[in-house]
Amino acid sequence: MPLRKLLHKLCGDQKKSKANSPPPPPSRPLTIQTTQSIESFKPQDLWQIAYDQLDEEKQRILLTVKVTANPIDKENRTRTEDLIGEVIHLTKEQYEKYQQNANQRIRTCFRNILNAVLSFKDIIGTAATLDPTQHAASAWAIVSLGLTGLEMQMTKNHRDQQDALFKSSDYLADVLTQCAFIEKNFYRNTRSGNQQDIENSLIRLYQAILHYTALVQKARSASKGKKLLDSVSPITGNPFTELKVLVNEERESLRRCIEFNEYLHRGEDAEDILSSIDKLTESMKELIEQSSLANLRVAEGAFYNSYANQHEDFCLQNTRTELLQQISKWAGSNGKFIFWLNGMAGTGKSTIARTVAESFQNQGLLGASFFFKRGEADRGNAKYLISTVTRQLVTRYHRLATEVLNAIKNDPNIASKSLSEQCEKLLHQPLVKLHLDQPTTIVIVVDALDECDKEDDIQVILQLLFKLQEIKSVCLRVFLTSRPELPIRLGLEQDKNHQDLVLHELPASMVERDIRVFLEHKLSKIQHERSLSPDWPGNDNVERLVQMAVPLFIFAATACRFIKEGTHPKKRLQKLLEFQVTATATQLDKIYLPVLNQLISDDKDDLKELIEEFQDIVGVIVLLTTPLSVRSLSQLLQISADDISELLDPLHSVLSVPSDREAPVRILHLSFRDYLLITKSPFYIHEQKTHGKIASHCLQVMEARLKHNICGLASYGMQRKDIDPQVINQHLTADLQYSCRYWVYHLKQSQGHISESEILSFLKKHFLHWLEALALVGSISDTVEIIDTLILAIWTGIDTEISDFLYDAKRFALQNTYIAGIAPLQLYSSGLIQSLPVLEDSWSPSLQTLESHSEWVRSVAFSPDGCTLASGSDDNTIKLWDTTTGIERQTLKGHSDWVYSVAFSPDGRTLASGSCDNTIKLWDTMTGTEYQTLKGHSSSVRSVAFSPNGHTLASGSHNNTIKLWDITTGTECQTLKGHSGSVYSVALSPDGHTLASGSDDSTIKLWDTMTGTECQTLKGHSGSVYSVAFSPDGYTLASGSGDDTIKLWDITTGTEYQTLEGHSGSVYSVAFSPDGCTLASGLGDNTIKLWDITTGTERQTLEGHSDWALGYNDWHRVPDPQGPFRFSAISGFLTR
Repeated sequence: MPLRKLLHKLCGDQKKSKANSPPPPPSRPLTIQTTQSIESFKPQDLWQIAYDQLDEEKQRILLTVKVTANPIDKENRTRTEDLIGEVIHLTKEQYEKYQQNANQRIRTCFRNILNAVLSFKDIIGTAATLDPTQHAASAWAIVSLGLTGLEMQMTKNHRDQQDALFKSSDYLADVLTQCAFIEKNFYRNTRSGNQQDIENSLIRLYQAILHYTALVQKARSASKGKKLLDSVSPITGNPFTELKVLVNEERESLRRCIEFNEYLHRGEDAEDILSSIDKLTESMKELIEQSSLANLRVAEGAFYNSYANQHEDFCLQNTRTELLQQISKWAGSNGKFIFWLNGMAGTGKSTIARTVAESFQNQGLLGASFFFKRGEADRGNAKYLISTVTRQLVTRYHRLATEVLNAIKNDPNIASKSLSEQCEKLLHQPLVKLHLDQPTTIVIVVDALDECDKEDDIQVILQLLFKLQEIKSVCLRVFLTSRPELPIRLGLEQDKNHQDLVLHELPASMVERDIRVFLEHKLSKIQHERSLSPDWPGNDNVERLVQMAVPLFIFAATACRFIKEGTHPKKRLQKLLEFQVTATATQLDKIYLPVLNQLISDDKDDLKELIEEFQDIVGVIVLLTTPLSVRSLSQLLQISADDISELLDPLHSVLSVPSDREAPVRILHLSFRDYLLITKSPFYIHEQKTHGKIASHCLQVMEARLKHNICGLASYGMQRKDIDPQVINQHLTADLQYSCRYWVYHLKQSQGHISESEILSFLKKHFLHWLEALALVGSISDTVEIIDTLILAIWTGIDTEISDFLYDAKRFALQNTYIAGIAPLQLYSSGLIQSLPVLEDSWSPSLQTLESHSEWVRSVAFSPDGCTLASGSDDNTIKLWDTTTGIERQTLKGHSDWVYSVAFSPDGRTLASGSCDNTIKLWDTMTGTEYQTLKGHSSSVRSVAFSPNGHTLASGSHNNTIKLWDITTGTECQTLKGHSGSVYSVALSPDGHTLASGSDDSTIKLWDTMTGTECQTLKGHSGSVYSVAFSPDGYTLASGSGDDTIKLWDITTGTEYQTLEGHSGSVYSVAFSPDGCTLASGLGDNTIKLWDITTGTERQTLEGHSDWALGYNDWHRVPDPQGPFRFSAISGFLTR
């Protein structure tokens, strides 16, 4: 029990008779000589007396305690006062650093220290009489020591020592304060008969404190240059224990001499200090949370009630009533997980989705909404789907914040990972741990999924949505709308837990009724706003419009906008009713031709000019990746803003044209874009030619305005996060930002409608300026992918000059985009320094180094399309990487031991992994989920390989066997026995009929996969055979061995026809290039060698790794400026 608590207890006992008090202890560990009588009493410097009675060694040690340069500073502060100030500062500082993770016990310790030191400060005041020689300062220095530098030197394993240090500081501060209180109030300021006894007790206490201080200082001096941890033992060990023993012994003596008062009277002030720190820390915590959540980017305009959607329609009252009731009933029941509302273009899906979202919001059911829209950069793809939904859910359910923030803390780049990994860590895991006070239904609304630009992403999204139904902590539902496109139908067929409703199959009478209500409402509003006669438009006219519109709400909506926007609504209505279409006219003709025909005049010359202007302006608007304002369109197209506004003015019924020329112009409905791109009317937009025009405009904008240090930054080291966004937007206007981001996209879509010379001219002059701009706008990470897209877009007939330039451009980007993303101008300093040709005649063969595994990498494999790399590691995980950018897409967890081997199925949709946990796991590469575990081996699985048709998997094991598996059923087909050692490698011939296996018994065996019989045993190696690989034509087998050689075998005869020598270590991996002309080998001497198979000669040695080439070599085809593809080799090394 601390002395302070014992003293408080004594205060409660002060009324008891002193006669009942026990006698003082018979002996002391430290003796004190005092001769002063009561009659001649005069207060002494007790600290000096205690100091004088120490031995010479202790006195000398205490003199070395350097507290301040002088006993009294320029402001007349004593050393003790300075130390007290330092202790207060350190206590506050340490509490700020520790309080978020510390428990209440630690907080109490800090509070006690502050209480003690503040009380001591009050007790001594400005008088130096209590300690004129400043010996107490040495003890306060030890209090300070216990609070200094802990977090930098101690790990979690030293938490006990850390706590002990805090407690020692707490205890010593408490004792010093109690002694000061007694000395001032019962020794110096009071005349009584027991002052001599008090003096003796205090001297003994001070001597014990100084003795303890000297021992600590001695230990510190002996451990100079070492960590503070070396001083923990003297601070908290035996010397500290001895001090506590003596303090307890003096307790009874002092108890008999005085009546105790509250010597600790500053507890409230101490609490105020810590509370203020708590409040500040809480504010900082909120800021950190907001900053972390800001890493989860929100797709602009994706919320149902976002600013961009504020003028969009909702279902009118008394329309869609039966449908909305059905949806409401679904949300409130234990029905299907997904409600899929589908229908053809223009049937009102998005309007219903907005209405449903708002209804759920009002009922407290809406968790999140995401409205896809093609042509809106962030909403036209799934890149920010998970992060957008997560941000909304965290806002709605604050209890999710902790788990989401932990996910971000554990992986700051989680928002850039694959959709499946984002979903797992940001949605699935946090929602599983969400426990609300009462049963809760959460609905996520996803509109227009068909407008997501990647079909593969659509199927992944549906798989991930269905996976969320596993969550039982809340009742989760998904409301989904789309056109009935094939990818969505296929995705929904994977799980039957969905309820479907087809809008265009609703009863015609119901649709007709709702369109009639809509038209009556909108036309009545026009009549009122334009002060038209009360009988306008008339029931007959409304009925005619209804019949023209059914079953498309988009017709009714467009018609009403068309009538409203004109100066003469009556004439516009009549024109619409009188519009004649041919028998072959489509529904889209009926909707959009009346609007577009108003642009046509009788003058044929004017018509030609008008059509060209329409194609130059509206054609660009409908093909932009993200909308631009009239002002930005003017700068991009070099057409005056007035001319653009004049052309767009009659098109308000099909385009959203804000009065503010700085606001973006948007298509009101995707069907308008579809119509212009497929119709054969005069307004037809040639998609490829228009993309080519946009690409040329982008190049012209960049050519004219990009330059070195475009924002005028003060230094090359200035980081992007420190640049004012307004400065960036001022120098990189919206049209220039758009050009930098999307010129290659439009070039690709143009399919060659732009000259290579124009591209090369721009790149030679502005390549670095372009990268700088991408870095400033936060898109530098897309550079490599953009360059690859450019290579693919223009490779046909490409000349050597642009070929070489693009090759160098990609290598430069691979090396420098990371640092450029932090400090854009480093492209011109460190980027160029590292890339100067004087340093290297050519680029290193190493394209990228992928780092993330925490242990050795055992195996690597490319997906068939070359876009993904899988790596298996001793950290028990598999990682999937984007081969273009080098970014880790996801981590696959499930094995409980090392992952020895990974292999992709021929269609790339499945990844197999073999592990030391004796199992094989099959993974869905799109979602990253494990869907099957194959068990049967009794020892480590060293190698896995798919058959060419993907139906069979072969696995080699440490138990000397090979197993063949039926992937469809997950069952074992055959077990092949014959090796007398571990099977390190298996490979299937291109026709799938032959299996080769390499073993620790130094042999290779060939097996008939149909019968499971051994065909041949190939002998020749004198060491373990670590790797085997078939040539693409299936006639040659290569084997790598622990005897430092590679052998080539004729499969037909089983004879060895060539031995490749030249290695200084075991050959752990071999792989043929797809054309069969080159063999790559990974070696125990840290290199990869490339061999000419025809001649058997070594072509090249690739160096750059720090340990063994233990993994599999693999090859894939990548875009190359010198032709459509080139071959790239990769290896997994025994390295982290």
